Amino acid sequence: MGAACVQLLLAATLWMMPHMGATAAAAAATDLLNTTRVGAEAQFDFRTLTGAVGAPRSRRRRAISSREINALLDYHNRVRSQVFPPAANMEFMLWDEGLAKSADSWASRCIWDHGPTQAMRYMGQNLSITSGRYQSITDLVRSWYDERHHFSYPNRCSGSVCSHYTQMVWASTNRVGCALRKCFNMNVFGSAWREATLLVCNYSIK
Repeated sequence: MGAACVQLLLAATLWMMPHMGATAAAAAATDLLNTTRVGAEAQFDFRTLTGAVGAPRSRRRRAISSREINALLDYHNRVRSQVFPPAANMEFMLWDEGLAKSADSWASRCIWDHGPTQAMRYMGQNLSITSGRYQSITDLVRSWYDERHHFSYPNRCSGSVCSHYTQMVWASTNRVGCALRKCFNMNVFGSAWREATLLVCNYSIK
């Protein structure tokens, strides 16, 4: 897909933590396809990976800069500060290098899926992918925040998916680590993407 082609936005999230009385409800595994913008998903690793399928021909690491880390943290904390009703127990989101490394390990497989299952019992995951260019790393996560229009506290979702947003604003979550990968010949919902940028964000409570 050339840069001039219509960009595809795909997003997915998984949250297997038990309910903790936080601002947002727990997110379930979901998929969202939007043919008007950027974005998509990847996978996550915690040491051992299992059940991976459809490996692409090649991938290239795209290190997240300190400026991008600050942009992601600022964006998350701004979103979290704007929840309604306000949350007295809202944690301040911090960067976690361990989560970032595990996100990078999973993203390096360039597979459109969550995992591994055993790690999802302890962590949350949001995924985004784009087939085109983007100006800022926050462009890749904006669709998650847009789901707020369909979410009503504590757990009502009137849209097709709200779990990316609830993952961002889960009150007791206070750590995030993300990774970017440039993927080639990647299989996304049965379509071959010649080139894609994959973002994986992993979340954990204190």
